[in-house]
Amino acid sequence: MRWWKSSAKVKQESAVPGSERRREPRIGAKFKVRYSGSDGDNIIIGHGTIVDLSRYGFRIEGNKRVREGMELGLFLELPDLESPLCIPQAVVSWVDGRRFGVELRADRNKNPEWLEHLSE
Repeated sequence: MRWWKSSAKVKQESAVPGSERRREPRIGAKFKVRYSGSDGDNIIIGHGTIVDLSRYGFRIEGNKRVREGMELGLFLELPDLESPLCIPQAVVSWVDGRRFGVELRADRNKNPEWLEHLSE
């Protein structure tokens, strides 16, 4: 069974009513990620850890600050892959210091490629 279909692994958090924006289950995770993008004339290249994920979004703790609305390229270091998996279009949806959330711009009618590397 895949993790996103298993209610046993879904992370439960109490939140202020109306503040939850995710429509998909999520799990806690620890995956290394590199990210890059531009903020005006500045190029940002950072690395961090994905600490929470769902099918179409991640929470990242990074070493470089980003701003809401930035488009980033992500390079995930996943188990059993020799080279990082590239996700070319992720948009920063919220920022809290060096923690931030990204929404993945993917076809919602099919599973994201990276998801296949996390199946049980």
